[in-house]
Amino acid sequence: MASTQGTSQTGTRDETYNLVSMLYHALQGAENCQIYSQDAGGDPELRGLFDEARDQQRQLADRANQLLQSRLGRESGQGGGGAFGFGQSGQGGQPSSDQPAQPFVS
Repeated sequence: MASTQGTSQTGTRDETYNLVSMLYHALQGAENCQIYSQDAGGDPELRGLFDEARDQQRQLADRANQLLQSRLGRESGQGGGGAFGFGQSGQGGQPSSDQPAQPFVS
């Protein structure tokens, strides 16, 4: 079992990587369950099972997303703001509506 204080071989903190991975897989699971539900056609028992599983996967994804945002905000000194600065008006995140987006130049 990996330590939550260490870093993975990618240089990313293990807990951050694990949250991103869980978020991805939960969303992938929700998408798969939606497809399975549609494939179940007129079988209400199967549809009910797949819909319930989809909803649980979405709830897990929401929780993982919230934790990821709060932890990334703490690491960058933003105190739980949006991860990567998204959702913050104009400063360091998305440009405000009156400022055009600047192209990325390497």
